[in-house]
Amino acid sequence: MRLSALNGEPRKTVLSSIKPKTNIPRFAAIILAIVFIIGVSTAAFSESFIESSLDVASLAGLTGSIKILVTDQSNESISDVNVKINDISGKTNSQGYFSVDNIELGIQELEILTSNYRNQTREILIPPFFKYESTIVLEDESGKIKNIDFNSSGCTIILLIFSIIALIGSIACFKRQHFDIAIVSSFIAIFSFGFFLIGSILAIIAFIIIFWSKDEFENGKKGKIF
Repeated sequence: MRLSALNGEPRKTVLSSIKPKTNIPRFAAIILAIVFIIGVSTAAFSESFIESSLDVASLAGLTGSIKILVTDQSNESISDVNVKINDISGKTNSQGYFSVDNIELGIQELEILTSNYRNQTREILIPPFFKYESTIVLEDESGKIKNIDFNSSGCTIILLIFSIIALIGSIACFKRQHFDIAIVSSFIAIFSFGFFLIGSILAIIAFIIIFWSKDEFENGKKGKIF
C-alpha cells in the first residue's frame, strides 16, 4: 500500500512517432528541385523539347488516342465527315464523334474534310497516358481550307504548373513535413516530362524514395502516447 502510494500510478510514456532522421528525404528534395529546373527549361522551349521527348516515348512503344466531336456553328453534330490523322482515316458516326487508338505521339496533322463546310487541317499534340479530346466547329464556307497551327503556349503553361508542383514537393521533403503533399507532388511531377523524359524518370525515383522514407515526415504529430 505504502509502496504504491509513494510511487503513485504508472506514468505514461511518450514515444516519438518519427524515426531517426536520415538524408533520404533531402535526397528526394534535391531530385524534385532538379525536376523543377528541367521542367522550367523545357517549358521555355516547349515545342521542340516536347517533340523530342515524345519521340523517345514512341520508341518505347507508347501510343496515344483521340476522340473528337465535329459540330456546326449552331452546335449541332455532323455525321459522315471524313477525318484523317497520319495514315488513319475514317468518318464521324451518327453522333458526330470520331475515335481512334494507337496513334503516334507528338504533334500530328488532323484533316477534317467535307463538301458542305469549310475543310480544316490542324496540328494537334498527341500525349501518352491521356486521350486527346476536342470539339471541332466547322464553318459554312465549303471549298475553302482553314489551317490551324499548333500553339505551344498551352503546353508551356501546363509544364510550368507541373514544375511548380515539383518544387512544392521539394520544399516539403526538405522540411520533412506533409508527407501527403510530398508524395502527390512527386507523382504529378512525373508528367512534367523534361528533356527526353529525364524529368519523368527522376520524379519516379523521388516518388519511390519519399514513399520509402514516409516515417521521417512529421505530418504535424509530435508523438504517440503508450
